[in-house]
Amino acid sequence: MLTDDEIPVLAELFDHGSPHFSAPTTRALHRLVNPVTPLLTGWRPDIAGRARSHLLRRVHIEQRPYWEWDLQIWRDLATVDSSSKLGAPITAIANVVAGHRTLHHDVSVSVRTTASLAYGKPAVEAAIAHVQDTLRRWEVSEHTRGSQVAAATCDLLLCSGTATLTDLTEDTVAALADFYGNGARRRGLIKLSRVLAHDGILQAPIARNARQRGPRQQTLDSAPHEWVQWALRWRNTTTIEPGSIRGRFAIILIAGRWAAEKHPEALEPQLWTRDIAAEYVADTLNATHGQWAGCNRDTRRTGQSLSAVGKVQRIDGVRAFFLDLIDWEWITPRFDPRKALAGPLSVRAQLGPNPRIIDDASWAKLMAAGLTVEATDLKEYGSAAARAASSEHRTYYPIEMVRALIGVWLFAGLRIDEIRRLALDCVRRDEGRDDKTGAPFPICLLHVPANKTGRAFSKPVDPLVGELIDAWRAVRPSQPDLTDRKTRQNQQFLFCVRGELIGSSYLNSHLIPVLCRKAGIPEHDSRGALTSHRARATIATQLLNAPEPLSLVDLKEWLGHKHYSSTRHYATILQRRLTAAYKKADYFARNVRTIQVLIDRDTIMTGAAADGQPWKYYDLGEGYCTYDFFAKCPHRLACARCPFYLPKQSSAGQLLSVKDGIDRMLENLVLTDDERAALHGDRDILTRLASRLATMPTPAGPTPKALGTTEEAFIALSDLRRSLRSSDD
Repeated sequence: MLTDDEIPVLAELFDHGSPHFSAPTTRALHRLVNPVTPLLTGWRPDIAGRARSHLLRRVHIEQRPYWEWDLQIWRDLATVDSSSKLGAPITAIANVVAGHRTLHHDVSVSVRTTASLAYGKPAVEAAIAHVQDTLRRWEVSEHTRGSQVAAATCDLLLCSGTATLTDLTEDTVAALADFYGNGARRRGLIKLSRVLAHDGILQAPIARNARQRGPRQQTLDSAPHEWVQWALRWRNTTTIEPGSIRGRFAIILIAGRWAAEKHPEALEPQLWTRDIAAEYVADTLNATHGQWAGCNRDTRRTGQSLSAVGKVQRIDGVRAFFLDLIDWEWITPRFDPRKALAGPLSVRAQLGPNPRIIDDASWAKLMAAGLTVEATDLKEYGSAAARAASSEHRTYYPIEMVRALIGVWLFAGLRIDEIRRLALDCVRRDEGRDDKTGAPFPICLLHVPANKTGRAFSKPVDPLVGELIDAWRAVRPSQPDLTDRKTRQNQQFLFCVRGELIGSSYLNSHLIPVLCRKAGIPEHDSRGALTSHRARATIATQLLNAPEPLSLVDLKEWLGHKHYSSTRHYATILQRRLTAAYKKADYFARNVRTIQVLIDRDTIMTGAAADGQPWKYYDLGEGYCTYDFFAKCPHRLACARCPFYLPKQSSAGQLLSVKDGIDRMLENLVLTDDERAALHGDRDILTRLASRLATMPTPAGPTPKALGTTEEAFIALSDLRRSLRSSDD
């Protein structure tokens, strides 16, 4: 409250015309004047005098000292005085003297002017200059590092109550970032945070999508509260990849909504039983898109049955959730999730490796377009006025970086996260020598950062990739060290511009469509959209189907996989290669032979065949076999000349060659391994075959040994046809 001495002095000052501050008046109001005097000393005298008068006049009206005012009084005073150009001075006084750090958010004042009045123009301008100089070295565009960054810097200084950048805190920066959901001020604050992180003032810069991270409130509200609490606790504890967390969390909430509909008595995981789990699996197998999905914004497939992948993902996600809760000893298990929440084999059988490769023709066109891309192929960057004022075709990213990015995508077979996190010195060169000629050839090794399943490793790539990377490094401006999200180490990244990594969606959403247009191919094919990850499968498949292909072991190491099963999902044997290999194997010609068969129609028509007369003659070259089931005879290759054998030089054989009513046909024989080897001229196998058959009865009964034909009666079936085509000839 005001003192008895201060009340009449204020009344005399402001109740009778313009106030006049004499020395006695100043001494009488020293309790009100002294706190603001050091601040006003640095101001222009006219502004300082007017600001002091307006402040004390409001003290007289309120009959309370200004340090007892609430924020609303300061807001009213700064708003009323803004028309007299005292809004910024009053806001500066409120910030420094009364500690109202965010008053400038509620009144219409210049934050740069207010900060200069509050902390001194030299200190504020020095802080702005330091931030802008750092951004200039990183080649951040002039129009954004100017007004945006300066306003954001002053705003942050006012909220922090200091003009010294090193005094800024993580909490103040985070609070201001939350206050600005979007707009120029937030963009300027993001750029400022990169400088502060580079200087070590902040641990990490502000993320662009920080406000969009985590589940939406409407998503959480669509599931039972009890279940959501367990799901959020799991989300905050699990250590799986962020992308896996998002997908599994959505599945966990689906299970909660299902429980609310089917079993409202079991809205917490520890209340689930084996019967409930079995029912969930059964309902999932009959579920449709959008069912129990909450506020699903993608309604294109609503009502359609889930695919096999969708069914398995829903079941496996909930099983993993229950297993985590049990392993962490959060719940006492009432059933075994591995058994009760296991998808049926009939559904899992529909899953399997199915690489989404890009066809050779389209891939060749994409490579040609990528290796010839020019700045004019990319969208021009800048405002309409900026584009009109400059004859240069400016792009959002330097064309050298875009070419290096395309080269890595086309030849390295990396995941998009691995591409973005490539280190600046990721290329190492060596020289190899050809095993046959001894000629030297260049080797380019690309160091791949730690991925989602394994540690960092190096892989050979085409030397062109190294050349494109070197061309980008030659013109790359100085960039700050950024923190690798996997290793938590600060390092220089290859694809870093303006103090930040390239956008995670830039390759898929912007660059690949540009290449498709340049190549004259659609952005989608029968397997879906052409994405960065499909290139990984395409390259892996081509390496597996090359004339001198990589083995599955080599391909696994080249892709950086931990398990061979993962490699099978990226590479497959092409049908044309499988067909060529099958043809090269010559399975039919190696295992099937044709033999000429003579059919005596007269014997069949007259009924003599029914009386045991021969009617079917297998041409063995030197004679005929009259045994009807020659294909089953074990002596067919080493004929024992049993009673079924008819020499061609015999009278019956000669008569057969000139007899009417003889049809000539071909019959296929499937050979055994021994027979196939014997036909290929292996005499040792031929001898062993004859020895083995010596004691085996012929179709007529006696054995070759009894017939005395084990040595001299061998017939090599010289007329046995090697193929149907040769027999036709």
